[in-house]
Amino acid sequence: MSDIRIIADAKSVAAYLDGLRGRGVGEIALDLEADQGSYRYRYSVSIIQCFDGEETVIIDVLALGRETEGLAALLEAPDIAKVMFSSKNDLFIVQNVLGCGIRPIRDVAVAQKLLGLKVDLASYLGIEKSAKDGFQRANWLKRPITRKLLEYAAGDVERLLSIETGFRQELAEKGLDERYRQACALLPASDYRVDQYRMYERKFPGYPRLSPEKKKAARLVWVFRELIGERFDSPVGYIISTKRLPAVLAGPEDALAARLEEALNEGRRPERRLSASLVAQALEEARRAVAENRHAPGSATR
Repeated sequence: MSDIRIIADAKSVAAYLDGLRGRGVGEIALDLEADQGSYRYRYSVSIIQCFDGEETVIIDVLALGRETEGLAALLEAPDIAKVMFSSKNDLFIVQNVLGCGIRPIRDVAVAQKLLGLKVDLASYLGIEKSAKDGFQRANWLKRPITRKLLEYAAGDVERLLSIETGFRQELAEKGLDERYRQACALLPASDYRVDQYRMYERKFPGYPRLSPEKKKAARLVWVFRELIGERFDSPVGYIISTKRLPAVLAGPEDALAARLEEALNEGRRPERRLSASLVAQALEEARRAVAENRHAPGSATR
């Protein structure tokens, strides 16, 4: 395990990119740790870990705050390939949180698929998949980050360059190197941006089978839950579980506020119950958001 350098300010991010270019580095292994609505309402990137063959760097993205221009320049630097594993989820997070992409990419998972191998990284890193899954589910938003988590994050990238080099050699031997290049070139072009106010069509249980009127109500309930999540900075599944939404929808329109209040307060201690007035206020705001066809704040729109 090499030493780990922590970068926690925008100036150092820019200096890191300059340093890579100054040394003629043309590729880095790259991964990130993030929260996809498990601990906060909005998605968050916690850290980005990089390895250039010599040095391991962990960029504390939370510490950068809004100063992410230099980070975007690094992630999209055309002269430095990013060697990653199963990059689609990382692209999703980066596009939705940082508003930029990652390019160019060489993806180990793509190589494994072309070679007819199981898509797997844990066995190549010498770590049990269950242990790796546990690290990925950790709360990466906590500060300071424990040494154990930092070492795991570093370990995720420190062997990636050599692993990918081995797969590229196999691909070349089998005449698959051009297919690999083309498949990887397509990855950054995909648009993974989402607007949480508009995810009801995909995620509201049974939405395609609802009547037109119930579909309108489903959208209203969905946006209401998003607004409550924003207000309390809470994952919406903790506000009202997605499985519970159809029950909230059932019944007359004029009793919707009462059903929402009941669902919100289910299992809450008396002192933590949300008031009827707060529910009514949020429901009215949801009606306005739907009427105005409003996007979720901070969402990337197409």
